[in-house]
Amino acid sequence: MKSKFLKVLLLVVFIADLFFVFENQTEPRFFTKTLLLPLLILIYITDAKQLHNSTTLQLNKIFLAGLVLSFFGDLFLLFKWGFLAGLGSFLLAHLFYIISFSKFSVKKPSIIFMIMLLIYVSGLLFYLFPHLNEMKIPVIIYGIVIAAMLYFAVKTRNRNLIFGALFFVISDSFLSVNLFVKETTALSLLVMITYVAAQWFLVKGMLANPKKL
Repeated sequence: MKSKFLKVLLLVVFIADLFFVFENQTEPRFFTKTLLLPLLILIYITDAKQLHNSTTLQLNKIFLAGLVLSFFGDLFLLFKWGFLAGLGSFLLAHLFYIISFSKFSVKKPSIIFMIMLLIYVSGLLFYLFPHLNEMKIPVIIYGIVIAAMLYFAVKTRNRNLIFGALFFVISDSFLSVNLFVKETTALSLLVMITYVAAQWFLVKGMLANPKKL
């Protein structure tokens, strides 16, 4: 029952946040946007306990740290001065996700997938490059790390983790265009929709691996 309530509350907060994005209202988002990850963390903990019928479950602390860092990334990006801090937080979050995924890798992705991923990331960075100015190196490093996160997610053969990582790549692609090329309300909405989907699928993916929660 508690888990269902948290999921309904997450949906309500998410819809409210999308409304504030659409209305271009930043101040209310200090409440709505910063609630999303805490709710997802509570859902992860609650569902994991129910899955094992235990109150002393040892969660995957590395993955949990990634979720916490994502929260700080969300928070920092609400401030005009917070881009580098937000980028750093999400960079560390992805590194923690990579470590979590590497613990239950099954098989290396195909060469075709690796080539397609390389082409996509290279193409996106090439497109963004003229607009990045002094942010070229940080954005390139971030692009490499998030591509690695998708690579390690694919190695798990866990569909939820793959969807989560893929949505993260899509979300960050929208975000980079929105920040460095042209900001639009439509892109801002797509960023949040794909971002929340990414985190949701990552949580579901970790819950689908009960031995390594």
